[in-house]
Amino acid sequence: MQILVTGATGFVAGHLIPHLVKQGHHVVAAGHDAARLRRLAGTEPLLWDLTQPEPAGVLPERIDAVMHLAQANVPFPQQASDMFAVHVTATQRLLDLAQRSGARRFVFASSGSVYGGDRPWREDDRTDGAGYYAATKVAAERLIMAYGDLVPHSIFRLFTPYGPGQAGRLVPGLINRVRSGTAVTVPGGTGPAFNPIYIDHVVDVLAQSLAAQGNQVLNLGGDEALTVRQMAETIGRVLGQQPVIEDQPGSPDRIVGDISHLRRLYDLPDRLTSFEDGVRAMTAA
Repeated sequence: MQILVTGATGFVAGHLIPHLVKQGHHVVAAGHDAARLRRLAGTEPLLWDLTQPEPAGVLPERIDAVMHLAQANVPFPQQASDMFAVHVTATQRLLDLAQRSGARRFVFASSGSVYGGDRPWREDDRTDGAGYYAATKVAAERLIMAYGDLVPHSIFRLFTPYGPGQAGRLVPGLINRVRSGTAVTVPGGTGPAFNPIYIDHVVDVLAQSLAAQGNQVLNLGGDEALTVRQMAETIGRVLGQQPVIEDQPGSPDRIVGDISHLRRLYDLPDRLTSFEDGVRAMTAA
């Protein structure tokens, strides 16, 4: 297949693209950093800043699938327009491109933040998550669903993906804090709970989705629901270093997605990579 991947130099795509190339796909890698794009072996680089309406490079005439993985993790409200452009406006442009090109699949990396409430979230729960980031992801999802009769889609609501090469996110941040002896603050004595998923499983599911049938909206997270305190303690065991935990007042959130629907539709191992094994891989890399 000829696959257009946005966010090509990001964390998830950086692991996915080599996997797709190895499978024999032709990958058009779209990103805004020309130097980093050139380092993606075996791909066709496409210079495209998604805050802009058109790519600097030439779009391919044929696209079999679009994998829209670009994320705008920028401050709100200072760069709200950029976030909207990447998550919403670019989604509309890519849907139009997919429809015109006769693409057979549109894969979108959404977020577990689209939900509201405090329980293991299911795909049929309301998407009333707070914040501008969640609002733009919900808007993008609605656009993709509206094209469902024209371009079949797989929307994945990601819950804390992590792994080697990641920076500036929850798990690598906790590793850095434990390693440096910096305090890990935990509201309510535990901190919020997440179900983190190791990047290899994310890659596997995204690759499988290219052959999926019909339209899908699925949670994509791990088996273990862990609080920030539990994660810090696990990291401490791996590093052989006692974490510094600082309790704070508060009522921590529970940002956990039910993955039973994902397991019914996708071929996954009975036991996903444990958080402890995933941290070992990160700290050994």
